[in-house]
This record gives sequence, structure tokens and C-alpha cells, in this order.
Amino acid sequence: MLTGRYCAHCGQAADVHVPSTRELVHEALEGITHSDSRLWRTLYLLWFRPGALTQEFIAGRRAAYLPPFRLYLVISILFFLVASVSNTHTNFVRLDNGVPAAPGASAPAPGGSPAECAKVNATSFNAELFGRDWAPRIRYVCGEIARDNGANLLHVALATAPKAMFIFLPLIAFLHMLLYWRPRHRYAEHLLFFLYLHAFFFSVITLVILSGDAAEAWPRLSLVWNLVPLLLWSLPVYTVVGMRRVFGGSRTRNLVKASALLVIYMVVLFVTLMGVFVYAVLQL
Repeated sequence: MLTGRYCAHCGQAADVHVPSTRELVHEALEGITHSDSRLWRTLYLLWFRPGALTQEFIAGRRAAYLPPFRLYLVISILFFLVASVSNTHTNFVRLDNGVPAAPGASAPAPGGSPAECAKVNATSFNAELFGRDWAPRIRYVCGEIARDNGANLLHVALATAPKAMFIFLPLIAFLHMLLYWRPRHRYAEHLLFFLYLHAFFFSVITLVILSGDAAEAWPRLSLVWNLVPLLLWSLPVYTVVGMRRVFGGSRTRNLVKASALLVIYMVVLFVTLMGVFVYAVLQL
């Protein structure tokens, strides 16, 4: 039922015309910026105050910030989108004796991989696992990787990685909880911490990828590439500062736990990436 310009039940405007492109763009920009100060306040704390967003959420001060899962999803989608279309990752696929090309340098012509695959195809070997001979599959995959320098393999892996993160994040949060058994914190606190932490990680690595692309496209911007080590060093520093702010403890204690976390993180990440790689291989 309408009373004036708006519906009395839902508040929707009576004007239901199909919006123009200009109106759609305006609405999209308003949705991004009119999340108003929430967006910028959230990004400020995310980038410049490690652990502060986790503290704010736990304290119940949530209305002023974007929800953690939404923030993580948006930044992770942006990261994987940039990684999938970036020119930088192709340089890491095109290998010459196992050495990746540096940003700004022309990628070497494929040589080692086709030669190695030719050896595999010419070799008769037995690769049985779970009662199945995988040798034909290995030969086929090797040939596919040699054919396009592994571009399709990387494409499938990048498409699979976001799904794998939904297993990786809860697992690493649980293992991190074990490091803070006393004083004990709820699992949700650890999961929140890692959601925000990985949102920061993804935003930094997105900047690294874009810096590599900029240095490759415009050599005059190669100075930007020199900032990459600083960006990468921000990751461990950010983690240690965030851990201390959220979970407390002395600097020494947090450094020890951060070192243990690094070992655990790299092991779990390696296993996760291997799982993604195996899945990608099976999809070729």
C-alpha cells in the first residue's frame, strides 16, 4: 500500500523505473563510499593498527566497521582476481633451468620443461597408487605443462586456492589457539584474528603484484619495485604486533610464539598448496 512516494510496509520508493547506466554507477559508488566512513575507518585500522579490528569486534564495537567475513571476502576476491590477470605470475611459470624471470625482464623461452617431458614420455616406469597406474596421467600432465608453460595449471590452481583457504584459515586458527592455551582465549577470537590478518596479507601481496606489473609495463616506475622488500617485511612485523595487542604477553613471549606460528604456518601452507596443486593436476 502506498502512502505518498513510499510503500507503508517496506519503505520502497514508488518510482520503479529501470535505472540508467549512470544511475547504476552512481548507486555502486554510493554503496562503496557511503558504507560511508565504515569502509575507510575499517581499512585504516586494518593497515595501520594491527589487531585493533579484532579488539573492536570482541569488545562489541562492531557497527562502525565492515563485518570481518565481508572484509576478508572482498579483499581475497580482489587479490585472486589481480593474481589471475597479472603479468607477473606468468614470469614465475616460464622457467629456464628452474630460475624465474625477474619483473621487467623478458621471460626466457621454454627449454628445460619440454626436454624433461620428452624424457618422461620416452621412459617406461611404474607409478601405482591405490591400485591405479598413474604413469599415463603423469605423461599427459607433463605434456600439457610443457605445451603452455603451465599457464592452465596455474589458472586452475588460482581458481581452487580461495576454496582451500576456507579449510586453511580455520585450521591455522585452531593451531594458533593451542599456542595460547594459558591464558586461554576462545576459538572465535583466533579465527577473527586470522581473518583480519589474512585480509592484510592479501592487500599487501596485491600491492606487490601490481608493483611488479607497473615495473614491467613502465620501466620508469621500477623504483616502485624497490619498495617490495619493505612491504614483505611488514607482514611478520604486523603479525607480532597484532598478536601482542589481541592476546597480550611480553615482547619476548610473543616473538617465541610468532616464531612457532611461522613454522606451523609454513608447514600447513605447504600441505594446503600441495593439495591445491594435486587437485589442479587432476583437473587438466
